[in-house]
Amino acid sequence: MMFTIKDELEIVSRLTGVGDESRVKINEIGWTSRVYIIDGGKIVFKFPRNERFREECKSEVAALKLIKEQKFNLSVPVLNWTAEDNSYFGFYGVEGKPLREVIGDLSEEQKKEIGTQIGIFLRHLHGINNCGDVKALTLEEQALEYHNWYRKGRDMLNEHFSEAELMRIDDFFAHEVPNSMIGTNELVFCHGDLDYNNTLIDSRNRVGVIDFGDAGLYDRSQDFRGMDDEMLRESMVEAYGDDKVISKTAAATSSKMIDVLNLIYCIENNLIDGVDNIENCLKQVRAKILKDEL
Repeated sequence: MMFTIKDELEIVSRLTGVGDESRVKINEIGWTSRVYIIDGGKIVFKFPRNERFREECKSEVAALKLIKEQKFNLSVPVLNWTAEDNSYFGFYGVEGKPLREVIGDLSEEQKKEIGTQIGIFLRHLHGINNCGDVKALTLEEQALEYHNWYRKGRDMLNEHFSEAELMRIDDFFAHEVPNSMIGTNELVFCHGDLDYNNTLIDSRNRVGVIDFGDAGLYDRSQDFRGMDDEMLRESMVEAYGDDKVISKTAAATSSKMIDVLNLIYCIENNLIDGVDNIENCLKQVRAKILKDEL
């Protein structure tokens, strides 16, 4: 049995003691869950959208339990409420603005500072052992999974690209992806979806990382794919340490694949507002894969 929004609000109110619904913002656009954000992110609850996504809920709870035991150099969510049947979970969140909103206003020194914080964090995160019940995917398995998602949603792109452009995207998945997505066969515990949306910056340029729903065992490059700014990314790599091999090619290729899949998701759900919308996703695909100017 799945909950209605009314049911979910009642659960959130009962567990947190927050009875004023004006303090609660409901985020409906997530792929797998409905999210309740209290007081701007001080407390967050997630409810899976259907029975199938309860397993993903279970995986995220496992990841949050794992990072709760660590003392990182930056802020991460702190798990506090769980349901035995994986029907919801809640945590103390991280406050700040998404990096996407501020990246254009940052100085070079600020980018280096933020990149250094993230690189140190990733070095710690990737060193966690005994990861327990989390997903595991090689780069090759990811490439196949993403390619299958693309094939299923390709027809949705027809009204946005010419046949020649679609053939270029087809060629990217058929040739560039398998040639680039080759890992070192060493899987480490990764955030899984570290990007400008899931990296928060406060007024003192202190970093917070949120949304561990895709956390699992991956190639190290997984957590470097979402940072397009060259200076920020290089600062991350430098702080991370050059004694570990990071495939920058694999990171760049998987970033392009995600852009295409995000576009398909936006078209399917007719998302025209917000940061991740059809127009912005189109621009990213055209710039990264079709090599058009932004």
